[in-house]
Amino acid sequence: MKTNRLYRSLVAFVVVVAVSAVVVAAASARPAPETAPGDLLDPRTYAPDSRLYLVLHASGVQKYTCQANGTWLFTDPEATLYKTTGASKPVGTHFLNFSTGRPVWQWKGGSSVEAARTQTAPGGAGNIAWLLLQAVATSPGRLAQTTWIQRLNTTGGVAPAGTCTPGTTTAVPYTADYFFWREAG
Repeated sequence: MKTNRLYRSLVAFVVVVAVSAVVVAAASARPAPETAPGDLLDPRTYAPDSRLYLVLHASGVQKYTCQANGTWLFTDPEATLYKTTGASKPVGTHFLNFSTGRPVWQWKGGSSVEAARTQTAPGGAGNIAWLLLQAVATSPGRLAQTTWIQRLNTTGGVAPAGTCTPGTTTAVPYTADYFFWREAG
């Protein structure tokens, strides 16, 4: 009987240790970069001490308006941001600051980062380009220390092919992953 209780206690202890190890590993897991130093779209190529700290998935639209010459002109993005781990619930938004013409990512608590494009690479047929952007303005909070943002893994978002009727607008669905970097330390 004592052996049976000892065995159960030992099993319970092992289970608690295993669960704790999984929780600690998940809590300390950092997002993994998808590019390497030296790559055109990797912040470490330009700022070697950069560290990836957050990855968000975006689902939204790329908006276009038809110009007088019958060609589409990109106007602005509009997307909801989601964490890539845990429950899939909205954590922020992505939009254009019309007064500066630069994209903004805003955390649900109000923290934001505005960035300017520095590098671009093709996203594949029918997909908007992959980008490297450098932060130009931040506000206090979760995104305050962002120095670089990558837009990778894009799907859709490209303007319709062919000519269009001037003044027409369209919103083309897209998804992307945004990788947020900051200086080490």
